[in-house]
Amino acid sequence: MSTPVLPDQPETVAPAAPQQQKKKSGVVVLAIVAVLLLGAAGAFGALYFVEKGRSTDLSKQVESKNTEIAGLTKKAEDADKLATTATDQRRTLENEKNAMKTCRDSARKVTEAGMAQDEQKIASALLDMMTKC
Repeated sequence: MSTPVLPDQPETVAPAAPQQQKKKSGVVVLAIVAVLLLGAAGAFGALYFVEKGRSTDLSKQVESKNTEIAGLTKKAEDADKLATTATDQRRTLENEKNAMKTCRDSARKVTEAGMAQDEQKIASALLDMMTKC
């Protein structure tokens, strides 16, 4: 006998083996590395801009100090010139004082000779005063 074939019955198919899920660990590791690199780039970018601003501020401070130093140097040079001028004036005045002292001493001799009423001393003192004054 032959087995009859029933047209309405589906064919029985053996259940397929469950499909293997692809490992996503590579993608996860890559994503983690990308996030870390992005974070590091952001941190270094922030540090760069902070240090760039700080460098600009320091450059301005150095420029300000250089200007201040130039001003102080000019003041020191002016003070040195003034001191030199004062020293020269002092020497000139001391020389004049010494010349006047000699003249004053000669005039005193004339006065002393006049008080003593000694005509020869008076004449000698007057001649001395004329040569020194």
